[in-house]
Amino acid sequence: MMIAHTAHVYHRTLDPNGQDSLARFARLIPPGSRVLDLGAGPGVLGRYLTEVLHCVTDGVECHPAAVAEAAPWYRHLECADLEQLTLTGCFAGLQYDFIICADILEHLRQPGNLLAQLPGLLAADGRVLLSVPNVAYAGLIAELLAGDFRYRPEGLLDETHLRFFTRASLLRLLEACGLRPVALDATVMDLCHSEFANDWAGGGWAEILPPAVMRALLDRPEALVYQFLVTAVPAAPAGEPAEQVPAEAVAAAQATLAARLAASSNPALSIAIVTYSPDLAVLATVLAHLNRALRHAKQRGLLAEAHLTLIDNGPGSGWRKPLQAILHAADLPAVVELLSGQGNAGYGAGHNLAFFRGKGSVHLILNPDVLVEEDALSEGLAFLAAHPDAGLAAPAARDSQGRRQYLCKRYPTVLDLALRGFAPAWLRRRWQTRLDRYELRDQTNDDSVLWDPPIASGCFMLCQRTALEQVEGFRPDYFLYFEDFDLSLRLAAVARLAYVPQVRIVHLGGHAARKGLRHIGLFLRAAVRFFHRHGWRWW
Repeated sequence: MMIAHTAHVYHRTLDPNGQDSLARFARLIPPGSRVLDLGAGPGVLGRYLTEVLHCVTDGVECHPAAVAEAAPWYRHLECADLEQLTLTGCFAGLQYDFIICADILEHLRQPGNLLAQLPGLLAADGRVLLSVPNVAYAGLIAELLAGDFRYRPEGLLDETHLRFFTRASLLRLLEACGLRPVALDATVMDLCHSEFANDWAGGGWAEILPPAVMRALLDRPEALVYQFLVTAVPAAPAGEPAEQVPAEAVAAAQATLAARLAASSNPALSIAIVTYSPDLAVLATVLAHLNRALRHAKQRGLLAEAHLTLIDNGPGSGWRKPLQAILHAADLPAVVELLSGQGNAGYGAGHNLAFFRGKGSVHLILNPDVLVEEDALSEGLAFLAAHPDAGLAAPAARDSQGRRQYLCKRYPTVLDLALRGFAPAWLRRRWQTRLDRYELRDQTNDDSVLWDPPIASGCFMLCQRTALEQVEGFRPDYFLYFEDFDLSLRLAAVARLAYVPQVRIVHLGGHAARKGLRHIGLFLRAAVRFFHRHGWRWW
């Protein structure tokens, strides 16, 4: 949205598909509505409402030049100061489906006096649409912490702004004026695109504020909200007021926080892959995806160095040369090491060999059948940097056909495992509601972080090394199966687990208990060991 002003007359262009306040408000107004536009400016919104939506539009504007420009698009356009005008007198006998206060309240000394008049001008089911800048925007607060409070020709500290609002203060004002918010929206502004971009990019407060302060700035739902957009109605109708910041604004703030803190920590990453009679073509594809993910993280400044250890569990000694060839061809941006000759130490013990040789502050446990998306490591490293209490980041997974896999789970019962691992399809369908609950299907999605899932899958575990060291890695007595269940429960005692949907993988494997009698035996023995250690739950 481009803005230019002369004598405080703001000129904008209205893109019906845009994300600025005028465009969003225009999309809320049905054709043929009766609209009162307060602070009409040169008539950008009024023209769209009249020409495109065929609305009946009245307005108020204080600048004569703007009134002259806007007049053709309004049935009645009053040239008056909103602080001095009595709306019910000027528009006596009229009622409106929508009253718009787009970016106007911040220019008034007493905005409450204006708002208090609006309920009397609303038709039945009429609504007030208003927008205000958010003074709690992270860039503005950071500038204040750096000792500055700089007015500018435009932006949050526009030199004509007289009043400043946070979400809480705006909602209090509406309540005091007899209005109840029924929808709360927001325009989100990346710091790189704001008036604070130079300080954010480098050389300013972004470089001098300590990580704890940066976390406090950005770890707030409204940190990157540039404007609040509110739909309000007279307070009499029942219902809960809309007070929550939109999810996309929260996600943007969290992503910015994660990226900033990860860039400042710039950790080393150790990676472990354990193989046993691997499909070499699949492994080559796994390494190709890992290559792209490592380069992505390094390019974003989220990763200083990486060390990959591939543990060859056999069978036999004939796998070393083909594995060496695949590692060489992968050309990973990492130090690469192949451990072989120790025999089949088991999944957990094999991973421990790699873990205790590594030094990276973050450690990735990766299956040889998992394809990491290009930005998966970047997202995971950024998340762990932004949340020091998180010891493990679990991914969102899909199979090779794009179907979602639910890798995080509740604590299992014997019935859950029997149904999921051994029951025929018709029986699983009868118990689907129970299995859905076991797999946390009602709590995991593509948008929201889920904190503290009881169990995370061992196919991809991005862990803080300090947390793994506290629990001493995998328990080696789980030769195969349930070692990840056991590790999840022990990690949860020293750190928090998190399902992070921005960390995306494709998992080509699974269903290990259906691979034959030997695997069924290993599965059952591991299950008995797990329940004996952590507690039996039958159903």
